Parts: sequence; C-alpha cells; structure tokens
Amino acid sequence: MTDIYIHRSPSKKKGMLVAILGALLGALLVLVAVWIRTNSASEQGADPSREPAASESQAQVPSPERKREIDVPRDISEELTRLREAFANGNPLSARESALTLLAEMGDHPARGEVESLVGDLHTRLVFSAAEMPEKTLHVVRSGDTLGKLAQTYSTTTELMAEANGIRNNIIRMGAALKILEGEFSAVVRKSRNDLELRLNDRFFKRYRVGTGTDSSTPTGDYVITLRMRHPVWYRPDGHSFPYGHPENLLGTHYLKLNTPGIGIHGTWEPESVGSQSSAGCVRLENEMIEELYKLLPEGTSVRITD
Repeated sequence: MTDIYIHRSPSKKKGMLVAILGALLGALLVLVAVWIRTNSASEQGADPSREPAASESQAQVPSPERKREIDVPRDISEELTRLREAFANGNPLSARESALTLLAEMGDHPARGEVESLVGDLHTRLVFSAAEMPEKTLHVVRSGDTLGKLAQTYSTTTELMAEANGIRNNIIRMGAALKILEGEFSAVVRKSRNDLELRLNDRFFKRYRVGTGTDSSTPTGDYVITLRMRHPVWYRPDGHSFPYGHPENLLGTHYLKLNTPGIGIHGTWEPESVGSQSSAGCVRLENEMIEELYKLLPEGTSVRITD
C-alpha cells in the first residue's frame, strides 16, 4: 500500500502564523485598553481638580440669586460704614437720604435692623436741632406769636420747637427765625413683634421696642392721640388714683392717651418688661423713649395697632 504524504507549501504555513500573531496582539490591545480605562477612572475619582458632574456642579456653584444673597451683607456693611462716616463728619441730611434709599431696597434682609437704627439716629439728630430738613419750614416770629399758637399752626409740639431752636422757658422774640418741623407723623404698633414703627410723611422715621398687653389684650384698630400728659396721674380701674411718683403709679414719666377707653402709650418703671406682652393693655416704652415720642407727636397723630 502506498503511503500518501500531504506536502504543505511554505506560503500557507506563514499565513497561519500571521493570523495567530494578529489574534494575540488584538487580545493584548483589549487588555491594555481595559487597564487604562480602569486606572484613569480611579485617578479621576481621587483628583480634586476634576470637572464635577452636572449635578455636582449645581450643588457647588451658587446660582446668581444665591451669590447675590452672599454678597449683600458685605456690601451693606461697607455702605453702613460710609453712612456713619458721613453722619460723624457733619453730613446727616445726605446720610439720611442714602440710608432711606438703602432701606427701601432691603426688604426683610437680616441687616435691616442695623440700617433702621442708623436712620433713627439720623432722624433724631436732625429734628431735635436746627439742621436743615426738607420737612422743616422757616418762620420769622411776628407780634402775637407764641409757641402754643405756632404748634397749632404747624401741627407740631411746643417741646420739639423749643429743643430744636434752643428756646428756654418758651420765650420767643420778634424777628427770630425758627425752623419748624411741618411733617405729619403716624405710628404702627405690631403686637406680634412688640414694636412701634414711627413714620414721617409715610417714610420710615424710627423703630421703638414696646411692651403690649398680656394674652394679646391690647386692642387692635385705628386710633388717634387725644391727650398728652407729662408726669401723669394713674387712675386704677377700681377708682383709686395715684399721683406721679407714687410707687403704685405704673405710667412712667409721660402718657399719650388714645381715643379708646383705658388705652394709651406710656412709660414704665419696669424697663425689663419692654419687648414682651406684659401690660394690662396699654403700650409701654422705656421712659427715655416715651419722652422722645412725647416731644415728637402732637394730639391728632394717628396710631394703628395690629396683631
């Protein structure tokens, strides 16, 4: 039997070898690619400078609104410093207008109280002096003028005119030039906040801390001041009366009666009670503050009390 031999040509052997080497090389490239991807991902997770994903970017980068909220306190602090410097350097009127503009833009910003405090200081300095104000008018004293008559004419108080113009014993002389505040005051008492906001010609003037009635007993509504009393007598509900200075007199140094029975705005000998619901129904302030209001507010001033 004849053996049969199959003879492979050299070209076919070479082709098979190339195919095997190509397959091995492809597999190696796949393994390298997988390794590179895995290593790159781990390095990326540890790199703090990598670009965050979309959701992470939103969490880390503040929106324009949030950025504005962050920047506002710093800006207000700088503005307050500038306004205080203007105040101290003898420019209270300019500082006042800038502060009122700033206040109108603040809304309920946390720093609002600081601006209100500055505005209140500016206002009291202006009105209790002969400084210029748009709300003041110049009156040259004529024959027959008295502080009482001028107070009626300009809807102000004799106390404010006297202090602002350096008048003693209510004596005015013919020809004297008096600067008289001619604006209209109004007040809003908020029981929930235990404060009184004073406005002049419907613009913020000053905010005062007050005490109101226990268990929200201070009545709400629109009232007017009908009587102004210095060193008031207190008439207790049971009919007993206590003169000014008596230990049982609860009214402090001054009293502004409202046109509703038994309710008014007055001082207190218990300053620690101011800022809470602590009275029998009246609105109370520290004596120093009621003295200031007494000088500012004439009879007929509107007072709104709200919850």
